Amino acid sequence: MAAGSILKEQLLVIEEYTVKASEDIEKGEILYNDGNGVLAAPSTANGPFLMSLEAHDYSEESTHSITCVLMGCVEVQKVSGSGGGKKGQAVMISGTAGEVTLFVKGDAPAAYAEATVQTALDTNIGVVGVLAEDAADGDTTAKIWLGVKA
Repeated sequence: MAAGSILKEQLLVIEEYTVKASEDIEKGEILYNDGNGVLAAPSTANGPFLMSLEAHDYSEESTHSITCVLMGCVEVQKVSGSGGGKKGQAVMISGTAGEVTLFVKGDAPAAYAEATVQTALDTNIGVVGVLAEDAADGDTTAKIWLGVKA
């Protein structure tokens, strides 16, 4: 198996999406739609999240649409060295756009600071899915249930 692999076809939801202008997509990358097309999801994205089933080099393609998984059990790109996780734990977008890491709950400050509170809230709604099996710290992919919230 590799990033972009479908692990279970049951309950799989697949759709076609337009790629955002000048964006390159890797197979197995976590994407989101910013209103202008899909692109690798940055850590600030709140979803909904998708996984690309194919690579797309914008400069070499004439048709700018790709097939993505919206919900299902898939293998996605993971940041190596970002910690391991156990089956059932939630994952979120890492600091590397399009790659997941183990979910770390956002924590609102004791004193009210709107921007800090908003960041904590955004973090808590940014779950991509849950691990379908254990993932080691050094893994570069993870098997997840995309679209399942912990």
